[in-house]
Amino acid sequence: NPDKLRHCLISLRTLLEFIIDEKLAPKSLLANDEKFKIEFKWAIYYTFLVIMWFQLEKYLGFHDKNIANHPVFTNLMYVFIFGVYILFLIDKKKNFFNGVMSWQQGLLSGVILAIFAMILTPFALYFSLKYVNPDFFTNMINYSVSKGMKLENAQAMFDTTAYMIFASFGTFSFGIIFAALASSIVKTKK
Repeated sequence: NPDKLRHCLISLRTLLEFIIDEKLAPKSLLANDEKFKIEFKWAIYYTFLVIMWFQLEKYLGFHDKNIANHPVFTNLMYVFIFGVYILFLIDKKKNFFNGVMSWQQGLLSGVILAIFAMILTPFALYFSLKYVNPDFFTNMINYSVSKGMKLENAQAMFDTTAYMIFASFGTFSFGIIFAALASSIVKTKK
């Protein structure tokens, strides 16, 4: 139900705003714009990775002749995304925290990266769906219907707005998980 999803997303956003603004990163500590330069740079890298992966999927036929294997192949991208989080935290630790970074600092930095990546995700998807493969949704709908899904359900699932919301939420939620895991690897060992 779109209304329940919208309500859930608004509640999640409100909760996250409180946690970030009041607990993790009070605005008084975030007055310096330089703090987010590295996060924004890596969010751009993340966005290009998403676009290049979409192009690779199309080139390898996962949007048409190998469409049955699309879900498996597309999920391999998470390995590379985790790599982005590792490299990002190494960069942040070296160039912002002067080589000493706690797990909490890494987690907060990773969450900020996830927020920037989430904001850029709709732009990456728009570009990919308009210029890389404008037939992506048509192919996915046709394939889903051929496997027994009702046409209305397939059309609702492969709708631009719904897909962007789902992808943005996925980018953020997986970003938090990857930030926590990557922080435990990159943090300064005592």
